[in-house]
Amino acid sequence: MPTSFVIAAPPQFDFEQTVFSHGWYMLAPFEWNDASATLCTVWQSPTRDVLRLRLSADEGGVRVATLDRDQLTPDLRETVDGVVRKMLNLDWDLGDFYAAMRAYSGYEWMESERRGRILVSASLWEDLVKVLLTTNCNWAQTVAMAGRVCRLGPAHADYPDCHAFPTPQQIASLDFDALAAAVRAGYRSAYLYDLAQTVAAGSIDLHAWQQLDSDNLFLAVKSLRGFGDYAAGTITRMYGHFDKIAIDSACREMYANLHNGGVRGGDGDIKAHYARYGKWRGLVMWMDIMRRNAE
Repeated sequence: MPTSFVIAAPPQFDFEQTVFSHGWYMLAPFEWNDASATLCTVWQSPTRDVLRLRLSADEGGVRVATLDRDQLTPDLRETVDGVVRKMLNLDWDLGDFYAAMRAYSGYEWMESERRGRILVSASLWEDLVKVLLTTNCNWAQTVAMAGRVCRLGPAHADYPDCHAFPTPQQIASLDFDALAAAVRAGYRSAYLYDLAQTVAAGSIDLHAWQQLDSDNLFLAVKSLRGFGDYAAGTITRMYGHFDKIAIDSACREMYANLHNGGVRGGDGDIKAHYARYGKWRGLVMWMDIMRRNAE
């Protein structure tokens, strides 16, 4: 029998709004079940246990079911708790964001719908890989590439089709040609391999990166091969820094249709428009994209 427990969430939290905050819920090892309104994932613990986790809304928080265990050791439960809190960004306090947005007409829905929290992966490494796989391609290609990368990760002992996301060490240990053939990510394969080699060698400390301020995290991501302003801005937003604008085709399309009468504007125009929102500009821009996509 699976064991489950509830993680308390702040009053501003909404489970489904967080899950659907962007397309990450469609990328392996995440899997959304619409019928049961649950988000499942496969996760490898620091002790190399591969677990299936099922997340769902619960009164006052998030219910976490570990589908393969009838009980968890205190240490493993604490680790699972931390991973789920990270993925759902439960520690974000959006009170200041909502207070700031009350000054702007047309954004009341953000607070009333408890928008603004963003789903992330179990690790910054995984998020970097997935952001890399969003560059210069359509979403269907990103989903397919992410699935192929995930299949290189460790399989569950009892469910061989269920894979946790591979570690940097697992990717770095592969022959490059074998990796490129497996993931079929085009030029991105070289950047993926370089990132894995760099992290596996200890040349960068991704845990320390999560403690950096916005400017330094942005510069750290940009220092990686294959990562430009868009990728760096996306990662900083996902990790709680909202003063950068990550501009891509979705952003340009949204700006033209929502703010510029259908006329395409330059990247400078987009930055100038969102500058009014100060340190929240990147989050407001992303909420505009998601709101536009839902219409």
